[in-house]
Amino acid sequence: MCGILGRLSSHSELPAAALASLRHRGPDHQATFSHPPFQLGYTRLAILDQEDGNQPFASPDGRVHAFCNGEIYNWRELRTQLEQRGHRFQTQCDSEILPAAWLTWGTQLPEKLNGMFALVIHDAATDSLFLARDRCGQKPLYYSTKHPFAFASEIKALAAMGLPLEPDPRYLATWLSLRYLPEPTTMFKDIVTLPAAHWMTVSKDRQIRLERYWAPDNSPQLDDERGRRESDLDYLDRLTRSSVELALQANVPMAAYLSGGVDSALLAYYLKDLGGDFTTISIGFGAASDETAAAEETAKLLGLTHHVSQLQPSSLLELPRVVAQMERPIGDALILAFDQLAAHSASLGCKVVLGGEGPDEHFAGYSFQKAYAIAHRIGPAGRHLAASLIDHMPTGLLDRLAQFPASLGPAGRAKTSNYLRTFGQRSFFERATGLHTLFEPEEIQNILHPDLLAEQQPPPLLDTVSPAGRLNDLLALQYRHWLPDWSLIRQDKNTMAHSVEYRAPFLDHRLIDLAFSLPPSSKINRSQDKAIWRQLAARHLPSSITKRPKQPFYLPLEQAHWQNLIKNFAQGVLESNQAASCLHLQTCHLMLKSDPCDFLPLKKIASLAILGTWLNNN
Repeated sequence: MCGILGRLSSHSELPAAALASLRHRGPDHQATFSHPPFQLGYTRLAILDQEDGNQPFASPDGRVHAFCNGEIYNWRELRTQLEQRGHRFQTQCDSEILPAAWLTWGTQLPEKLNGMFALVIHDAATDSLFLARDRCGQKPLYYSTKHPFAFASEIKALAAMGLPLEPDPRYLATWLSLRYLPEPTTMFKDIVTLPAAHWMTVSKDRQIRLERYWAPDNSPQLDDERGRRESDLDYLDRLTRSSVELALQANVPMAAYLSGGVDSALLAYYLKDLGGDFTTISIGFGAASDETAAAEETAKLLGLTHHVSQLQPSSLLELPRVVAQMERPIGDALILAFDQLAAHSASLGCKVVLGGEGPDEHFAGYSFQKAYAIAHRIGPAGRHLAASLIDHMPTGLLDRLAQFPASLGPAGRAKTSNYLRTFGQRSFFERATGLHTLFEPEEIQNILHPDLLAEQQPPPLLDTVSPAGRLNDLLALQYRHWLPDWSLIRQDKNTMAHSVEYRAPFLDHRLIDLAFSLPPSSKINRSQDKAIWRQLAARHLPSSITKRPKQPFYLPLEQAHWQNLIKNFAQGVLESNQAASCLHLQTCHLMLKSDPCDFLPLKKIASLAILGTWLNNN
């Protein structure tokens, strides 16, 4: 695990400040490589072959040099293939295979890799760079579009290389709608991200070629490897075990995040069954919905050493620091929990943590996915009837059906009802995102400063999926936007801020390919989400775990001590000059006076506080 950076420049070497800006991503070693006009560098967090695994790795003739941020899980398999072609290796480090792999497979290299990575390869024969990012976007990579070309694992390193960082207000409406920006946009002018599952080449005269090398296949089909020799459930079990086993490669202490749900419990089961040496960590908020008791029960049943961290309301005062380390703001105060989990892991001496991201995306485990599938299936008449029932349903019953983290409240009721009534008039993207957005279009018009309204632009999405409306279309869209830009960035930026590597074994692309090959009933079967995944959990875990009610992971902002602090914090942030130049303060102040029993406005207040904090920082 590392931080990587580089530029195309007439200068002789990278600025020391640029390397220093990435030291938290790799405190164990740093190095540079120069081949004018290219300059490359990295900082290393040593996980495999700690003594001999320092980069860059080079081909024997010095033609190829490679830096990699991340982990290549199938490096042993690829190393064997390359040895059969005559290549020789000296270390037990995964990244050592990259020069030989580039010479063997060229731009097809990323397709051969199973892992999480952002890598750069310099080839002296063509005097060009090759950069690539993993399929799901677990490892970040940013680059400049108009200034002298530069790239880095974090935006702050671009600034340290002399690139101006200027906030871009053109996408504020999109951010308010989604609470994140879809790739490749960032919140900075002329700074973009290399999208997940893409590679690019950069010549010395700054000619750039960009290509996607992978996307989920949302047309169900049988996998050739499986054929009809085993059941879907047996194949899923085998692949899941293999994915977890590959992610266990490390020469340092490891931990696993454990909640009360089946995903992290199943991860802990496989880790334990495979003989992994690790501890588990959970986090609580002092609320009735807290998952720490359930997590402790799971750890006890599996015979694991477990640690609990408690996030206090006063942690809201840490938002400026955490928003700054996120760089691209995510409109969810839960980023505080991810930061504290990472800090706790580091305090235990763990340089690697594993988490359960993936099954909700593969097998439709989110409530909005189920609502989308149902709305699509029941047609216009069914949607109108459902909306009418929601309008008149007792609040307690509605809350139980909605699986919302707190009381759905008047605002949530109205939002859900309106979503169903307008489903037929919405675009595919609006249908896919409508239930996990917060602000409606008319609200956004009122929140943004009038001078900015004419500047707003939709994000330049690189490509879209088939808008046929199938469940797989919704899931495929999430891999291009929601997963890298919402879920995974929270983990990478917060763990690496504490020099901890985060691994998500369930994001193995073989599992994703299997999930997309299965029929919709394997994902949502009547009212049951993640149907086949829950069958897998039932195979290995006791019913006391697998039959627990689903409990969303959230900050209890509706509690008085949380609520007062977030409102006071938001008010101070939003009244600063930078936030006031972009946001209409009168509208924001009205939200601060919202009904304390209505949870949705509280989430809006938290999002505005995060946006205001980011604007003030930049």
